[in-house]
Amino acid sequence: MFAVRKSLLTLLAVALALFALSGAEARAGNRVRLVCDIWPPYQFRTGTGVGGMSVEIVKAVYGRLGYTEFDIQAFPWKRAMDAIRFGEADALFSANLTTARAVYLCYPDEPLFESSWVVWTRAGSCILTLDDLRGKRLGVVLGYSYTDEFREFIQANCLVEEAHNDRINFKKLSLGRLDALVAESGNGAYLTRALNDESIIPIPRIEIKKDGLYVVFNRKQCREDFVKRFSEELKAFKQTEEHRLIRAKYLGVED
Repeated sequence: MFAVRKSLLTLLAVALALFALSGAEARAGNRVRLVCDIWPPYQFRTGTGVGGMSVEIVKAVYGRLGYTEFDIQAFPWKRAMDAIRFGEADALFSANLTTARAVYLCYPDEPLFESSWVVWTRAGSCILTLDDLRGKRLGVVLGYSYTDEFREFIQANCLVEEAHNDRINFKKLSLGRLDALVAESGNGAYLTRALNDESIIPIPRIEIKKDGLYVVFNRKQCREDFVKRFSEELKAFKQTEEHRLIRAKYLGVED
């Protein structure tokens, strides 16, 4: 009887160990599957894969948790969201917090960073306020989360053109095929420099939203304790010199 009981306890311990290895928070040293879109300077393609500010921060925080190997894939935004929604990846970055997404995604308390989304147009444009967008050709990105109020306004008043990424919209604006577009401040500044088009300018007074960008996890696959630990490590990492240098490297500003 003692031998049988000992065998059962051994089998239970093995089962618990295997369970601990499953899901998004696999044992330290295992490969982490991450997905994102191409969104410079936060995420962009390099000769060896994907780099950028968010990539460096995410890898650093995972490293603080004991992870050393990463499989990072970049897709168009909607495809990336499908990958995390249907369990094809352990985590996705960088995502806004929305009520609809929170149904199937688990958000840490700490965001990667906060960002401002504004309208961009060309110098000399008559677009100075939100009402000035009425009747204008406006570029947005398929699958991006804008506020409900802004969505309702542009659908009722603008000629809305959806693209797969911000780069396409900035090229169209540069070529005069759009009157304006909506983009995050850091991303917009990067793309205008890449296009070498100084005539493209932001209109800070037309701020669509200001919110956090997060690393998110599939709600069915992640464990709350892991998400909590990730959030705590991210918050602590933001106080380091390494984090300050990463921000300065990509944004030209320091915390």
